[in-house]
Amino acid sequence: MERTVDANGLRIWCETFGKPADPAVLLIMGLGAQGVAWPEPLCQRIADNGRYVIRYDQRDVGLSSSVDFETNPYTFTDLAADAVGLLTGLEIAAAHVVGASMGGMVAQEIALEYSARMLSMTCIMSTAEPIDPSTGTFRGAVPDPRIVAWQTEYGANPPQSAQARVDSVVELARINAGTLEPFDEAAQRMIIELEDKRGDRAAAAANHTKAALASRDRAGLVSSIGVPTLVIHGTEDVMAPPDHGAALASAIAGSTFLTIEGMGHELPATAFHRIVTAIIDHTGG
Repeated sequence: MERTVDANGLRIWCETFGKPADPAVLLIMGLGAQGVAWPEPLCQRIADNGRYVIRYDQRDVGLSSSVDFETNPYTFTDLAADAVGLLTGLEIAAAHVVGASMGGMVAQEIALEYSARMLSMTCIMSTAEPIDPSTGTFRGAVPDPRIVAWQTEYGANPPQSAQARVDSVVELARINAGTLEPFDEAAQRMIIELEDKRGDRAAAAANHTKAALASRDRAGLVSSIGVPTLVIHGTEDVMAPPDHGAALASAIAGSTFLTIEGMGHELPATAFHRIVTAIIDHTGG
């Protein structure tokens, strides 16, 4: 069911799957990406295993409120407050939080600032802090040069039509895909076309990038996270190479680290069974 909730002074779009009486699982997507980037079949599988699943658009994304970053700057800590505000609006006292990519960083902020509202944390294809703010250089393995080239070209020559925008982001998805399964262009194009119709992905990505640069360095903070933590990472992730996931897991005492052979920076259908099984086991079986 789709709805819009007042949260932290914003209007936040969300969609729920399953029964409200079941344990809640809040899904947080990555930089510039919308809630609909969580594949509906994946959401439904989690719900079918007795969970109340919520996917949502973060601020500046999709159907949620947009802000002028220059006059209303924000950080990942603010995005965490948005997520908690959404839970409050849905009358959910605490939830299992699953974050993908940048969404995993927002999940870490929830664990650090609002642990009473978090039952467990799962970070998929994420990292604690990829850039050392004191030097401006990457910690650990750097993104694949193809990622950097795509970002440079997209920033210098933004696509001018809906078709060009979709084609460009499909190409990024192709670069991010691992060899676990053949690249499903039709499935990716369907999600990306939907995102393009629902909001300005480029503007959202620009503001989320500014938020990332304005956010605090969590590398020295994540060791204080006390909620049960699961880290899932693909062995062929070219955006956030797997040593980022390994470092995050090793920094959080008692965490579980699951690698998925052949998975890239993506949520491929072939991996749904392993991802869902891991999340269900982690959130109480």
